[in-house]
Amino acid sequence: MPRPAGAREEWLHVLDQLETSLGSGARDAVLAVEGERLSTGVQWRAPEHLGQLPADLEKRARRLIAGQLELIREIEDARRSAGMHLAAVRTILSAQRTDQSVYLDVAG
Repeated sequence: MPRPAGAREEWLHVLDQLETSLGSGARDAVLAVEGERLSTGVQWRAPEHLGQLPADLEKRARRLIAGQLELIREIEDARRSAGMHLAAVRTILSAQRTDQSVYLDVAG
């Protein structure tokens, strides 16, 4: 089945948008909790009307996938770190009287 006219240009546009969203904008996105789900407000769906990705754009698409996987790892690392910090704060606060000041050494 032949690709629609202009499909390559539309695929280029889609890849451009994905690269932009993977840049600093994705890292700076404000995260919000919606019920049990974490959301960045970015909702993306693969374009169904364009047909298959042209073969000459495959390397670029694979680089984008690798970048997305790296971003996922960064977010998971940040989540784990925040969880450890929260656990440490909860431990200290639960062991102290509430009428005293509490200082936490984050550097040591």
